[in-house]
Amino acid sequence: MSIPERPSAGARDRFLKAASRQVPLPPRTWWRRILLGSLASGGWLVAMLLLLGIRPDWHDLPVTGLVLTLAGLLLGAIVAAALGVARGRSMVGPSTERLAAVAAALPLLILLLVVGIDPHGPSSIGSPPWHAGPCGLLVLGIALPLLGIGRYVLRGLILSRPGLVGACLGLAAATFAHLVIRVHCPITGPGHALLGHLLPLLPLMAIGAWLTRRK
Repeated sequence: MSIPERPSAGARDRFLKAASRQVPLPPRTWWRRILLGSLASGGWLVAMLLLLGIRPDWHDLPVTGLVLTLAGLLLGAIVAAALGVARGRSMVGPSTERLAAVAAALPLLILLLVVGIDPHGPSSIGSPPWHAGPCGLLVLGIALPLLGIGRYVLRGLILSRPGLVGACLGLAAATFAHLVIRVHCPITGPGHALLGHLLPLLPLMAIGAWLTRRK
């Protein structure tokens, strides 16, 4: 049986300092925040979808490609969100290795999904990739409140706040927003999907990392 490696002196000092500053919270705070955060996030996504509307070429889209795209995005967003808000053992959050694996692998898998499967039909609209700016702004606008909700759920509940936790929260927020825009946007082409729907996850992951490292 392998013996777990002892944390470094610096890491122990950081955890002790974080524990000394930790404000006591009522029992089941994490569960209440998870419930409230889930309701708020779901309500926000539904409201945005109702406001933007469903793409007009919906009835022309191939069922298999559409289901694979939406299911893949939804699964990726749920995995990133679940890992981002997990408390882990002793309130230190998930392991760095697990966070790094998801933060690195999930965007690549979503990239393959977006580029490899481009659901479109006869009434879909073509557009040059450089016209993807409005969709990118929509993704940012939808995702930023979700990122704030994730930060609220974790506030004061973990002793360490590695940037990877925030990166996973930003990845989850961006992917949920990508899902809404994918349902709304009738423009076809992997270039548009890559630049307008997927690329905004990079600044959102950076913003999430910055937020979770704030004191």
